[in-house]
Amino acid sequence: MGQTLDSLELSVKDTLELTDPDTLIYLKPKAGFISNFIFQFDNRNERYYDTRARMNGVKIGFEFYKRLRTGFAFYGNNNFYQIQFPDASEGHRFSARLDYSTWFTEFVFYRSFRWELSGSFATGTGRIQLNTFDVRTSLPELIQEDTISNIRLYDFGFNSQFKIFPWFGIGAGFGYRALDLPKYPEIQGPFSDPYIDFKIKVFLGYAIKGIFNPKKIKAECLYYEQRSRLRRAKFRERFWNNNE
Repeated sequence: MGQTLDSLELSVKDTLELTDPDTLIYLKPKAGFISNFIFQFDNRNERYYDTRARMNGVKIGFEFYKRLRTGFAFYGNNNFYQIQFPDASEGHRFSARLDYSTWFTEFVFYRSFRWELSGSFATGTGRIQLNTFDVRTSLPELIQEDTISNIRLYDFGFNSQFKIFPWFGIGAGFGYRALDLPKYPEIQGPFSDPYIDFKIKVFLGYAIKGIFNPKKIKAECLYYEQRSRLRRAKFRERFWNNNE
């Protein structure tokens, strides 16, 4: 679990004070080729012109070396949303919903035991279901149903997460989704938009470790806690103490 300071080639200045827990240096946890299995629920808040909307999704995939994640994601509006196109003919109203699937890639550029920051990119295809209503009658009448399929789309995002338990966490982020739909600019506009993302994450790899090998989780926690303490101490030594 640890090595004494004398066994490592480390130079520590006299002014760097080590607390009692840091008389041992904990080894960095070894990250395997497949370090975790991903199962994640997403809830996105979006806006189509003046209409607020929700997009629900799920991600399934693998994490490699605790840095790179990849897999499949499936998203869809939870309902049809009313959309009033700026150049629509008078007397017509529209409702639409978007469903799509992507292949995503996510890179973790900061990690502690509980916190994480990452960036993601995804590409895939989707479809839009569009309903047209005639509102000149006493009751709106559905007069046309259209489905636009094989829509190419791209998604860029920035994400953060916090582990409440080693096997369960929550997250938030923001991003931008772009549709490649030049033949239908009135539809491409509202569905190519920024979004705010809220996540619920289940870390199945940690759940399995918690049952069969909880000492590994404890060792990882001790390593990240110690790393944070030592980094803060080095920061104080370099910047704070020099100003005194």
